[in-house]
Amino acid sequence: MLVRNVYGMVEHPKLTMNRIVGQKDLSQGILIFGLPIGLWLGWICILLVSRIFIFGRLQFGFLAKASFLALSLFTAYSLLLIAYCFFVVWEKGRSLE
Repeated sequence: MLVRNVYGMVEHPKLTMNRIVGQKDLSQGILIFGLPIGLWLGWICILLVSRIFIFGRLQFGFLAKASFLALSLFTAYSLLLIAYCFFVVWEKGRSLE
């Protein structure tokens, strides 16, 4: 179900969010919102652990900083897109009542 919803968010985000809100499936909504945050936190953990094992201290090079910035921007963009789709579906549902 999560894979279907993630694929749906990539292909047609408004329709997928409408289906999630329409089914009142809060677990899928939490998973959809939590996926970008989980990926971001996972990458932070990988960076921290790899830096400690490689250098013995927290020393970040250019690639580590660039990958962190890129993933942070991707996460922010994903969350904004998901929030926008949720807001559009929510407003549409409120106008129908």
